[in-house]
Amino acid sequence: MLVGDIPRRNARRYPTKTALRHGDATLTWAALDERANRLASHLLDRGLATGDRVAVSARNCLEWPELVFGMAKAGLILVPLNIRQSADEVDHVLGDSGARAAILHHDQVERHGTTLSGLDFLLEIGGSEAGEAYETALAKGRPVDPAPAGLSDSDVQFILYTSGTTGRSKGVVNAHRGMLAQVLDTTISTEARHDDVMLATTPFFTAGGMVRTLSWLYLGQTMIIHPRFDAEAVIDEIERSRVTFTTFIPTMLHRTLRILEEGPARDVSSLRRISYGSAPVPVGLAAKAMRLLGCDLQQRYGLTEAGGQVTILGPDEHRQMVAGRESLLTSCGRETPHAEIRILDDDGTELPPGEVGEIVIRCESNALGYWNNPEQTARTFRPDGLWSGDLGRLDTEGYLHIEGRRTDMIISGGFNVYPAELERVLGGHPQVDLAAVVGVPDEEWGETPVAVIVPKGTVDPAEFERRLTALCREKLAGYKQPRRFEFRTELPLGPAGKVLKRELRAQLG
Repeated sequence: MLVGDIPRRNARRYPTKTALRHGDATLTWAALDERANRLASHLLDRGLATGDRVAVSARNCLEWPELVFGMAKAGLILVPLNIRQSADEVDHVLGDSGARAAILHHDQVERHGTTLSGLDFLLEIGGSEAGEAYETALAKGRPVDPAPAGLSDSDVQFILYTSGTTGRSKGVVNAHRGMLAQVLDTTISTEARHDDVMLATTPFFTAGGMVRTLSWLYLGQTMIIHPRFDAEAVIDEIERSRVTFTTFIPTMLHRTLRILEEGPARDVSSLRRISYGSAPVPVGLAAKAMRLLGCDLQQRYGLTEAGGQVTILGPDEHRQMVAGRESLLTSCGRETPHAEIRILDDDGTELPPGEVGEIVIRCESNALGYWNNPEQTARTFRPDGLWSGDLGRLDTEGYLHIEGRRTDMIISGGFNVYPAELERVLGGHPQVDLAAVVGVPDEEWGETPVAVIVPKGTVDPAEFERRLTALCREKLAGYKQPRRFEFRTELPLGPAGKVLKRELRAQLG
């Protein structure tokens, strides 16, 4: 099976069922498959060949899934662009990937149009200012599947460039086979159903967006697409469309629950599960979510290089956590069915439960490596598994606990300080909305932890700092104490909601 077979098979089974909806626009499964075929054939007719790279700069829109499926059918390699990237960052991706063509949304013409103009050709969704109108291109295409002979599941489906938190972004190479393995694993782990109505609000151009496009449509589900997250719009959509499943990051959950708690009663009874990542949800927030939303929660851990999620903390474990099982508070779950996770030291020796080391992953969905980067590929994708760069520990029951990025670890006075541990303590304070801890140079200690806090509501900085200091002294060893607190109204976040710590360190000097 190939990625392009997903719409083809669902068009056979459920031709008139709604596959996608964005605002008032809808596509049935038959229409989605035909449009993907037309896009694929048009791109090949324009001179592209199997293995050519095509960049995409687009916000969430109805066309995203058909772009994914259309390029997969044509044997072309999709290169998603972060719509927030600068011209210099996009230029790096284009040069490194060797993209020949691009598809961009009209909203991105001002930001990325000039940078993309040097490619062989452009298609423009919602306009024709920078390139051929997308709908005109589809009208020229043929409504038959143009999959090239010899296209196999070992061929590359997409190259996703990492956020570049440690330097220039690297292109992670994902094949059809790996992504379909991830789809099956995600479908099993999340107990997906054909009749699910999925609400997509987070960006399509991320690793989560790529996995979501396939796994949320694999069984012939219906996907509703929002251009961005808006808590009021999410609640309205759940009521109107009887949404059953969506993905949040903890800040999204906070905002949604605040509206439900402070506003009039809403009917969100259709919602059966919310998946979240990027950070653990405090037990109080989990309990509130289960009470106000009346649905199950699941947490996941994964990374682009692994093709998506490799652990899951399921609904029953969330209920146990709320009931007082404290060992789950810092966990992101246990291995999914297809994943094998070990904790290794620098020499590759497996560490016993409780000891912190690098998380090493073996699974069918692991990426093939980094595009044009054999040295980094050799360091990360080793014979014994994917060396994630994340630090963690496994407990005696097999639950994974993340301790942070290896590059984020702070060495203060010769001791290792893991920012995730401090962030969990600080994030447990009821007046802390977001917390991030980074290391800054220190003449005496080498490095010292600095905590950057986004408070909930208005606080007196001096008094709030005293409370947080007391909390840290109660919960943490002396060498782990933040030496400084900074209070902000927001933190620099990437598209997946993760704090950009390299940027934060630069701001702190």
